[in-house]
Amino acid sequence: MSQRRARRARQTATEGGASESRLRRLLEDRRTWLVVGAAAVVAVLAIGIVVARGTGAAEPIAAQSGDTVSLSGSDPITGKRVSLEDYSGKPVVINVWGSWCPGCIAEAEDLRRFVADHPEVQVIGVDLQDSKAAAKDFYERWRWTHPSVFDPDGEISFSLGLQGTPSTFFLDREHRIVARIVGETDYAGFEKGLESTLAAN
Repeated sequence: MSQRRARRARQTATEGGASESRLRRLLEDRRTWLVVGAAAVVAVLAIGIVVARGTGAAEPIAAQSGDTVSLSGSDPITGKRVSLEDYSGKPVVINVWGSWCPGCIAEAEDLRRFVADHPEVQVIGVDLQDSKAAAKDFYERWRWTHPSVFDPDGEISFSLGLQGTPSTFFLDREHRIVARIVGETDYAGFEKGLESTLAAN
């Protein structure tokens, strides 16, 4: 074999080895991306399952309390003062909400219907960490008419023992918390919470 042929054979072998090495690397990279992609899909599905569970109609949780709730502030829509004292002797439902909250949007229409169907109960919203402009848009969109208290720093909400948004608190005629719903609910959930409240009086 001439030197030229031998050189060419070595070069071909080297190039073949390099191509094989590149191919091996490519396959390994592809495998890695497939594993990463599969893990990402699993993570997204897991999150979806958790979110789906969290957005179901929450059951009212009995929460007996000897303390009377005290709550007051300015309405983000009208600017008027809103106080629990104005509804002395009347059952009250407090709904903590925000225009930014997906669960609040999901239950907004049911809450509007609940308010319209139960004039014997006073519903008061607590607008958590929101802007007044966004709150006004939310009220117009969902045709809400009940008063709210503006709570931009969360002081009122967290004093109620807030565990999630939205949250709904059912107060008896002495304004003690009888039941609460943590998370999004629906018309049936509001009705069930009200039943607990009326049964306590």
